[in-house]
Amino acid sequence: MARGGWVALMLCCGALPSEAAEPEVADCDSRWECQVGAHVFSLGFDSASGECTEDDMTGFLETSRGRSELPLEKAWYGAISNVADGKSVCRLAGAKAAGGGGVSVFAVDDHRALAFFTRDGRPGYEWVGAALIDAATGKVLDVKQQLGQSKERVIAILKTPRGFKLRLVREHLKSVQCDCSAAFADDWMVVEVANGRIHARWMP
Repeated sequence: MARGGWVALMLCCGALPSEAAEPEVADCDSRWECQVGAHVFSLGFDSASGECTEDDMTGFLETSRGRSELPLEKAWYGAISNVADGKSVCRLAGAKAAGGGGVSVFAVDDHRALAFFTRDGRPGYEWVGAALIDAATGKVLDVKQQLGQSKERVIAILKTPRGFKLRLVREHLKSVQCDCSAAFADDWMVVEVANGRIHARWMP
């Protein structure tokens, strides 16, 4: 559901979660230094105004072939810390070592990578998105801006035999009469890459 429609629904039902506070304002420009196989590239987000709350950030991919923009709407984007069992192929610019807690970008094969990011969803929860990058050609193969929303700031992206899984909000429980997280039910979403595209589905 689009952000505007989701907000309208929540306002109508009086169920905006009180826990979904605005994230802390930090340096809006973010650059991730990456390597998958023999291919070096960088991902990042730039704010035209320098103010996160202006929702004017654009994403970019930079390789030896040049720089191109990610096909994303302007918004407030951020990194997802890598706290689970996958090894990130990227690090925040200036960090000492790759694979640390700063970024969740994982190798699909020796030239493609799947990058996870957040998009501000205020006054609701943060959206989680993903981009499929081909570092050999310098192309963005696919983008999913809104896989789902997360009730937690820390998002664990777990490895599966064919891809990854993470817990996101699946359903708004209208029968729960409170302005709280209990009104939003989490479930496992599986994210996989097939035929050059990102495929996401809820686990049965």
